[in-house]
Amino acid sequence: MSAKRKVLENSFLYTFSQMLVKAMGFLLLPLYTLYLSPEDYGIVNLANSFLQVSIFIVAFSLNSGIVRFYVDYKENPNKLRRFLGTVILFVSIASIIFTLLGFGFNNLLISLFFKDISFFPYVFIVLLTISFLTIHDIHQKIIQAMQQGRKLTLINLSVFFLKVILNVIFIVILKLGAVGMLLAQLIVHIGYIFFMVYDLKKNRLFSFCIDLRMLWDALKYSIPLLPHNLSTRIASFASRVFMNIGHSIATVGLYSISFQFGTVIDTVQSSVNRAFRPWFFEMMKNEDEESKKEVLTLSSLLLTLYSFVYVVIGLFSQEAILIMTTKNYVMAWTAVPILVIAFSVKSIYYFYVNILFYYKTAARRIFISTLAGSFSDIILAFLLIPILGMYGAALAFLLAKLIVVTIVIFMARKYNNIGYRLKTMIKIIFPSIIFMMIGLFFSYTKYMTVFSWYNLFYKIFILSMYILFIYITNKQTINQFISTWKYKEIFKHN
Repeated sequence: MSAKRKVLENSFLYTFSQMLVKAMGFLLLPLYTLYLSPEDYGIVNLANSFLQVSIFIVAFSLNSGIVRFYVDYKENPNKLRRFLGTVILFVSIASIIFTLLGFGFNNLLISLFFKDISFFPYVFIVLLTISFLTIHDIHQKIIQAMQQGRKLTLINLSVFFLKVILNVIFIVILKLGAVGMLLAQLIVHIGYIFFMVYDLKKNRLFSFCIDLRMLWDALKYSIPLLPHNLSTRIASFASRVFMNIGHSIATVGLYSISFQFGTVIDTVQSSVNRAFRPWFFEMMKNEDEESKKEVLTLSSLLLTLYSFVYVVIGLFSQEAILIMTTKNYVMAWTAVPILVIAFSVKSIYYFYVNILFYYKTAARRIFISTLAGSFSDIILAFLLIPILGMYGAALAFLLAKLIVVTIVIFMARKYNNIGYRLKTMIKIIFPSIIFMMIGLFFSYTKYMTVFSWYNLFYKIFILSMYILFIYITNKQTINQFISTWKYKEIFKHN
């Protein structure tokens, strides 16, 4: 298989597995919310956010460095084994030390991050999970570096379904609540270590050693990546900590449901962008007016597609949450429209950031927008959450995305904006937000906590009007696109 085809195949597999896991997550939502209270759901969400931050700190971001250093050592099996052995042993020792420190300073840990959550069993299980999850992530990066997409996809799906099975046993049958969900995660990651040892031994990818020279070289590369890798994760974790401190852990649970619906939009956008970006680079390389025109036309069509998704998620998340969850989670839908607007802003980011990725000198500066957005999110969340609760978290997320997009647009214009116009993009996005808000009028004023057929039909009518609006305003472009299917080569292999 050619290298190009392997990249395309792996891209498809990663996207497919990610979409499947998210889809299954939604299908399991009725089950989880039936047996988990908002407090339980909040504890699990807060714990998982803590774990996502911890694995990078504990590993000193060496999980990111594996992919880079694998290229240097893959032609020398002995050096590769020593490098991977060094990283795995060092990270294992670091994670054990981190866990022991967590046990020793458990009161400080709880006061800072887990207010009103008992150390045993909740935080205790989380701390035990860190070591196994960190090594799990290291092994995943090794497989990724080896470009074994099918293997990684199969492993990820197996891990997911094992977690689901254990969740059902612990939550539904044994009724252990949040403890059951955390315990299921710990057991799966412990079991994964045995598989990892077998896999590394089978493929002769591990030497029991710590090569200080290799370790130092890897740390010099990986530690500077920590701010970039942690920025968005810390912002997400900080929002949940502030909600728990300023309001309650149940608020964290409600917000996590809201955010789960919001991320559907980003999953669509990021998946499409994976296919769009290589084609975009080819058009940029051509440097002719016809190529620029094609980019602008397709970008407008994609943005219109995204806008349709915004309206659907924004309008019908209420009914979905009412049907899929219990009455304790009803108010979660009320924060979704704010998150929809935030992700609609982020859609502009995807188009402009592709320009920065095209120019190598610009790509090295993308972290500026990432860090600025994350710090803004943390500061705004700190200020707004005590006043507005989960709405403050959603609003902070929205304002942070505005800051990120502003910086990326400013940077992109220094290189080549290829004809993108912010005003044109806003003209596409803004009507979708207006239609969404009109459609939600009765939801906010009359049917906030109850399902209504009248309200549902009203929303369907508004959605129909929006589809008609899209067709009228884009009739010529849509007809041309349908008749020629001009851009089918972009997605043919993805």
